[in-house]
Amino acid sequence: MQAIDTERRRIERDLHDGIQQRLVALGMLLGRVRRGRSPEQADALLRQAHQEAQDMLAELREVTWRIYPSALDSLGLKEALAGVSERSGIPVRTEFEADAELPQPVKVAAYFMVSESVTNAVKHSRATAVFVRVVLRGGMLAVRVQDNGRGGADPSGSGLSGLRSRVAALDGALHVDSPDGGPTTVTAELPCA
Repeated sequence: MQAIDTERRRIERDLHDGIQQRLVALGMLLGRVRRGRSPEQADALLRQAHQEAQDMLAELREVTWRIYPSALDSLGLKEALAGVSERSGIPVRTEFEADAELPQPVKVAAYFMVSESVTNAVKHSRATAVFVRVVLRGGMLAVRVQDNGRGGADPSGSGLSGLRSRVAALDGALHVDSPDGGPTTVTAELPCA
């Protein structure tokens, strides 16, 4: 329940701080177009409004992926993680050794663990690369995300504590090792039985 509540707060924050602000800016641009005095000014403002709408659509897609990645249902965990890599601002290399069918809650937890860890690396660690390893052995899915950033991640921060709750709900364990100077390694052990 705590993980769900944390996720809801994050979604609200993403919608309020990102998309809502972009909608306000778009409305202001369109208002300026209506009040514009010259066709050249109107054309420039319309181009700007068009770009704002495209940026807003991209941000909305990103928010919906954080709510629930539909690729988990249609393509599976491996391909959903490939999507995380493609959207990352830094290179992400992934090793995937889990060919058996995984329970849906495990796939969701693994996906969000990787997604949050990669996002944290991009936003906070000054990392230039991330390595992801997903291995299924003896009924346990081990997911490890390591970046080459500066370290110092706060395990009690909202993102990591939300992940800890999500993993604990499945009777799993989440470990964060992030000494000053790096690297940061986040590991989840998720039982599949």
